[in-house]
Amino acid sequence: MEWQGDSPHDHAFVELPVPSMLSISGEADLQVLIRETEEKLKLNACSIEQNLCELQTKMSEAWAAEKVSSPTECLKWFSQSNLSLLKPVSTGKEELLDFLKGLQHVLKTEEASTEAVLQLLLNISSQCGVAFPTTNSLSELSKTSMAPFCSVQDDTALGVQETWDDIRLLLRRHLLDKLSTDCSGVPQRAAFLVQQLCFLYTETEVLEKYQALRSKTVLGLLRKNQIRCPDGESGFQRLAAGFQAVCPAFCDMLAEDIHVLSGMFEPHCILCFVNQAYLWTLAKELGLLLEKEMEVLRDSSAPGGKGRRSLSKKAAVAPQDDPQISRNLFLTSEQLRGLAQLATIMLQLERRVDDLVSELGFLNCSGESCIVKGNLKKVDVEMSALDGKGTPDLLLQSTEVVCLEFEWRAAFRELVSHMVQGVKTFLNDVCSKHLQQEERMHSTSSTLFHLACVSLRQEVELCTERDMPTMVAKFCMDMMEDLDAFLPLAVVCKEDTLFPVCSCYIDVCGKVSSALLTRLEERAKEVPHSSPLNNLPIILASSTFIHHRLTYYESQLADTTRMPLILLPIQRSQEVTEAIHEHLTRYCVHVCATSILHDAESHYWADDKTFYEGERCSFSIQMWHYFLSALRSDLWSAVSPLLARQTLAQVLAQTLELLLQRYSRAQPSYKRHPQIRVDITAILLCVEQLLWSVYDSVDELVRAETSGSWVSIIHSLCNQLLNVLVILTAPLTDLHRTFQNGFSEESSTPPPCNIHTPFWLNIINPELFPLDLLRGEEESQISALWLLNIVCSRPGFSPVLLLLAILHHDCLLLRLLISHSYLCLDSKVEVSPEAQEASAEFVEAIFAILSSLNNVPRALVLVLEGYLDRRHLWDHFCSLADPAEGEPVIFKCIREVVCKPISSLLGHLVSMMQACEQHPSPLLRQNLPESVRAKIPKEWNYTPEEAKTKDSSKIAISRTIHQALSFIFTHLPSCVTSIPLPIRFLFNVAEKRQCQSARQLRPMALLIRVLLGFLCQGLKNGETLERVSSEPLEREVKERLALLSECLQVNLGLEKGKPKPIVHKLLQSLEEKRPKWSSMQLQKAQKLCSESIFERVESGLVQDRGGPSEPAEQKMCAVLLALCQRAGGIQNLRQIHHTIQLNEGLLRSKIASAIDGTSSPEGQASVLFFSAANVPNSPPHFNPLFHFDHIGRAKFDQSAMSTREWDWTQVLSAYQRMSQVTFTNLLANRWEMQDGAPLEDEEKILVDHLKKTYLNGALGSCAETTK
Repeated sequence: MEWQGDSPHDHAFVELPVPSMLSISGEADLQVLIRETEEKLKLNACSIEQNLCELQTKMSEAWAAEKVSSPTECLKWFSQSNLSLLKPVSTGKEELLDFLKGLQHVLKTEEASTEAVLQLLLNISSQCGVAFPTTNSLSELSKTSMAPFCSVQDDTALGVQETWDDIRLLLRRHLLDKLSTDCSGVPQRAAFLVQQLCFLYTETEVLEKYQALRSKTVLGLLRKNQIRCPDGESGFQRLAAGFQAVCPAFCDMLAEDIHVLSGMFEPHCILCFVNQAYLWTLAKELGLLLEKEMEVLRDSSAPGGKGRRSLSKKAAVAPQDDPQISRNLFLTSEQLRGLAQLATIMLQLERRVDDLVSELGFLNCSGESCIVKGNLKKVDVEMSALDGKGTPDLLLQSTEVVCLEFEWRAAFRELVSHMVQGVKTFLNDVCSKHLQQEERMHSTSSTLFHLACVSLRQEVELCTERDMPTMVAKFCMDMMEDLDAFLPLAVVCKEDTLFPVCSCYIDVCGKVSSALLTRLEERAKEVPHSSPLNNLPIILASSTFIHHRLTYYESQLADTTRMPLILLPIQRSQEVTEAIHEHLTRYCVHVCATSILHDAESHYWADDKTFYEGERCSFSIQMWHYFLSALRSDLWSAVSPLLARQTLAQVLAQTLELLLQRYSRAQPSYKRHPQIRVDITAILLCVEQLLWSVYDSVDELVRAETSGSWVSIIHSLCNQLLNVLVILTAPLTDLHRTFQNGFSEESSTPPPCNIHTPFWLNIINPELFPLDLLRGEEESQISALWLLNIVCSRPGFSPVLLLLAILHHDCLLLRLLISHSYLCLDSKVEVSPEAQEASAEFVEAIFAILSSLNNVPRALVLVLEGYLDRRHLWDHFCSLADPAEGEPVIFKCIREVVCKPISSLLGHLVSMMQACEQHPSPLLRQNLPESVRAKIPKEWNYTPEEAKTKDSSKIAISRTIHQALSFIFTHLPSCVTSIPLPIRFLFNVAEKRQCQSARQLRPMALLIRVLLGFLCQGLKNGETLERVSSEPLEREVKERLALLSECLQVNLGLEKGKPKPIVHKLLQSLEEKRPKWSSMQLQKAQKLCSESIFERVESGLVQDRGGPSEPAEQKMCAVLLALCQRAGGIQNLRQIHHTIQLNEGLLRSKIASAIDGTSSPEGQASVLFFSAANVPNSPPHFNPLFHFDHIGRAKFDQSAMSTREWDWTQVLSAYQRMSQVTFTNLLANRWEMQDGAPLEDEEKILVDHLKKTYLNGALGSCAETTK
């Protein structure tokens, strides 16, 4: 790539959107980005080098007596600190004075001539090399050996100096007036005016004047918004409302000024400007306003109702406040809340200002982002700039690292003692009030707690969603909300001078949290004596809630210079939470052991009568399942998702251990041994359904032995229960056939992996748990059903798990939802507006998520393909640039993504056209009289610019059009790479769906055609151009942009109608200068849309089979992190999660039909979409009648369990390698092995052989051991 001297914009850096998952997606896109960046850097280096060489040549020609040694040497000529290198011009002093007097006269007599005079001085300086002085006196220049246009020290020189200073003053007033009135919201114009000021004055003086100007503007903004505060508010609340209203405009002004100054001044100078013009002004005004409010409070609390002192008198003579009045001054709760609200607003403003400066790349010398200066300073002398007093030493001559100085905290110093007293008194009183109210309600109304929901938005900063409780005791919620309200005050007061407020807050937090935790402990001890069990989950959630709040306070108030003061309350809350959790689990297990599972009728194993004719399981098993279902409902409704799952898993595991002990010791009679089989079958079916609520991922299902969790223990216990069922109840002939040869050493030592591998799931439900899936060998619709069960059964919302579920098996769940919704039905079907809006939100959520997953580029097409096919929407991709009324929402989403890079290109193209010269010197001649132009000294060799001819204007326009076309084609590949891979693949498929003739007529890729179509349309759309431009566009600029659009359309074959003759001339000229340039760039962009790009991305992905492996989950975490950083990412996932839960039954039936190979009848749309605003936060209500006779969603069919058919050959072979000790002990419990068992002759032979092989040998070995 060679540098084209007439195409300087080709190597300009354009801010294009970068795909969100670039780091883990298309390597080809990354290589394109790196390669183009390297090429642009090389081109910029070549351009700089060539321009420096040209500059060296021109300067050598101008200074024939002295040659410039190197290109970089000539840069010194343009530095203000090296003006001593300039040579004096032999200008006659009278001639010079006459010229300046003429300019002075014109400026004072003709108001409209200011711009012309300034332009004339700029032209003389640039054309003739005349350095007009920017300092205040010529004597200072002579001391520094600087040679201006006049170096004669006499009365004439003094007259020249005075005249020049007067001219500068007049021009400065004009520029400052324009800066204060005409440049609001137009950074480019403000930057141009500041550059003109730098031509007249030094950088120090320019910053000083601009700082004074902006300080007044900021001050006016602050005071204006205080006047406009809403009625009904007074005191500190009025101040908070005023500052909240001013924050957006304040930040906009600051961002504009940083942009204006960033190209002309050093970063430390700009930071000093920000401190003085904005932050110190804000601090000063806040201090004055707070002082005024304090004065009102003192007057109102003074004895005898003193009138208010005059503020002007107070400024002149410091009043002696009565110490008794100051001591008696007490801040009410409303006043304290107003101060806390004000502190919150100021902290938010501080973060926003810090972000603004950091975003613009201001770094200190150690490479770190700007730091907030910690020490507090007086603000009495910080407003000297408002009085016109300069502080150049702070602006330019500081050698220290400059930091942002947020000095507004100093305004709170006079309030410290009053805030300490008020915060302590108020929070202690409120705590006592809440505890007394809770005691009254507890003693009079009910033993149940009054509850309060925990808002997701309220807790998002405190902890992750999986650790967030959903329902807590209302008195705890109310008290912690009061503590939250005053947290901003404590955060503001972390510095030394204000630290008593923070210390008081921390002390009160400790006392309040201790009182709340003590009350929770008291209520927990009442269970089960005087309070129901379902109070314990609420108490557990409340203590967890307090713990998370205290941890959050610690993170906000942490100070590296002091010992953490809130660790003891945090430790206490953690201990209380652990104690309550232990109490809950221990009590649940105790209830099961002593009450629920204590069923004498069901445990009478020696009974010679059949238990209920063998048609039902034990009562205790049914009640055990009912109890666990109720416990799950209580945990889900209050406790955090993670703790709820852990608690349920622990209780389930410990109660399973009790059941295992019971059935492994049972010695049933012949009539009762079928009951063992029915009971264990019912247990395993109940555990299978409960485990869906406990699983954290599919890993815990297929590889439970690696987790070491309660789930692993449950799988082990279920395997052992199945051992009991098999050995105790299998037919004797099948048992003898399998174990007649005894145990070998190899078979008697089972591999460790068999202990935890969940083979019992395959035995109890072989259709849902085939062995190949349990071994993780393949991925199928059944594994998608697993993920659906986990997503819909577990509490809370797991983004990683949801991502795995929606991407599993080619996005099966999302494809089913869309294909069975009204979106895929005939467009004539009537749908309510609410349903249309809800479905549109769902489609937007799907598009936002899947279009971001560059590592799975086909996912978006897989989900939308059926919808686009049935509605015949593929052809709509060709007309994306022309939005139609009532078009599907998916095309609105696609259009927004495709238009982002086009907007960046349009902004640069508009700037190029605005920079094209339009009006030359005729305006200058019209404003300046000929007498003034005639007084320009002849020694300067100034040649006035002539008016441009029509030909020269056409040449300039043609050159700009060439540069713009070259710029477009240069950046076209970058625009393509900025489009996410899923959308590129969607366009690739849409192009294939077009008819063959259409593809032949349009050889260009569909995405490139759409991109350039949007660009052509934007170049002609006035509203679009005004939106991307920072200032109003003139008619000539719009005409040139329209001409560029027509040239682009003709070049691409997209023209409509006969083009203008000038278009062909421009394109022919471009082709002559850069042959086949546009074709080469189009081919390069075409490759980025080809099928090979997507295949290369997908070939780098490991296809996980049967369930996600650990690397897959880590990959999903990386994807999730990128999604969370996008606006609305988590909200979109939550919307999809809610829709899946809402349609769980439909999805389950459709997947089951696909597994069975049956087709479900097509009918009306059955998928329900709910708006994101209507998503319920609470879990469904527990229905005791339903859960009593249901296992999950299936009927608790006990008779079917008794008649269940078992493939004993397969079951016994699967458990043939169990431990010999286990087999021997269980074999001894069979009814056939009991003394006096009624056996037939054939059965006696089999029993004797088994006894001889196992039982007698075991007894003999025991006897030998005893001897």
